[in-house]
Amino acid sequence: MTNLIIVRHGHTALNNGDRFRGITDTPLSERGRREAKLTADAIEARWKVKAVYTSSVPRARETAQAIADPFGLRAVDENGILDMDYGDWTGLAFEEAQARDPDIYRTCFERASEFRAPRGQSFKELRERSVAAVKAIALRHEGEDVVIVTHTVIIRLILLGFLEMSTDFFWRIRQGTCAINVIERDKGRYYLGMINDTCHTDELVKAHGKEALSATRGLPLTTTVG
Repeated sequence: MTNLIIVRHGHTALNNGDRFRGITDTPLSERGRREAKLTADAIEARWKVKAVYTSSVPRARETAQAIADPFGLRAVDENGILDMDYGDWTGLAFEEAQARDPDIYRTCFERASEFRAPRGQSFKELRERSVAAVKAIALRHEGEDVVIVTHTVIIRLILLGFLEMSTDFFWRIRQGTCAINVIERDKGRYYLGMINDTCHTDELVKAHGKEALSATRGLPLTTTVG
């Protein structure tokens, strides 16, 4: 069986509050580096990782290398799992994007399958690209344990793609920083084995209180858009 261990990157300063981060070049915070080390320890204790793939965005690459180090590996950049280009929305807080483009913002949260960022990418194209990249990695590493470090947007789209669910469910999936997800490939079929596991960073959630808990849980299901 092939285990695709899909990990969200660690905490950054831009994770404080709801914001369209995308391809913004933001390094891990001190807390993020601690999360990455705890995640590396958790993965080393459970799997025999043969390869680590990462988005080239620094926060993902730093997390990936922390996970790769105990196995004597070097994290490899994979363009297919690069974070979303939000175009004109890159770096904006949610309320700023809503004020600027209210109709597009409403589409993002109410009809995610139709969403395209202003002068940016769509969820549809990212879903197709990221699912194809993960399937290619799975075929390349038949019968092995492989880590893929990427971003919450990409992980949500990957999970929906493998479950063959509509992208309209995008906001119903939560991903904490350094959350572990597992997709298993067995006899040519894919199975969801784990989702949003953050047990290994519980001590940081307790230390950072509501801020860390919010990052772990993601957006509430009652989020309004207008």
